[in-house]
Amino acid sequence: MSFKIGDKVTWSSQAQSYEKEKLGVVIEVVEPGQRPNRAEFEDLYRGSGCGFGRDHVSYVVRVATGKAGKGKPKHYWPRASALKPASE
Repeated sequence: MSFKIGDKVTWSSQAQSYEKEKLGVVIEVVEPGQRPNRAEFEDLYRGSGCGFGRDHVSYVVRVATGKAGKGKPKHYWPRASALKPASE
């Protein structure tokens, strides 16, 4: 499935046997072999970085944080195969 900038999407992430459903908005379409824009999405490159470019189109997703979504947004680069259109 393909998405465009502005589409609302959901996906599940898992860490330490805890699964969480996430909801966000596509803010960048990443072409095959490329990585997200480092200057724009610096938070994706902190820690272990964001790895290598993928062999398919992928998406950077912005997720609102804090009470009523008023906190600093967080960016994710989820597996494209895990993304589903949000039903909102």
